[in-house]
Amino acid sequence: MDRWDDEELLNTEIKKIEDLKAEGFMEKDILDLNEFSYEAIRLCGLPLTYLIPKSEPQKMSLKEWDTHTSSEHKWEFYDGVPFSDSDERDRVMLGLIYSSGLKHLFRNFTFQIKRRVDKIA
Repeated sequence: MDRWDDEELLNTEIKKIEDLKAEGFMEKDILDLNEFSYEAIRLCGLPLTYLIPKSEPQKMSLKEWDTHTSSEHKWEFYDGVPFSDSDERDRVMLGLIYSSGLKHLFRNFTFQIKRRVDKIA
């Protein structure tokens, strides 16, 4: 696929997202369609995810899990880096944190990780 085809596909996705918004589709509904590139989603001002992790674990529906995992449900690992696409990595990560809860995440941090988080925050 050449650059022109890529741009045309992106513009088609953007138009479809904008049409869905105009029809009253909510962000969650559009993301759950799971048929748009992360670039189109970003350019249309949609969030990467609608899941908001809380302290305690939250259950996910199968549709939410499907939305927050890779398209083919195959996870890539290349040259020491999981998920060649950072948007895909972040979406899966947020889905896992959503389902496990923030308390669980922080409870499993080692002392060294906690010190680094304190430096960042």
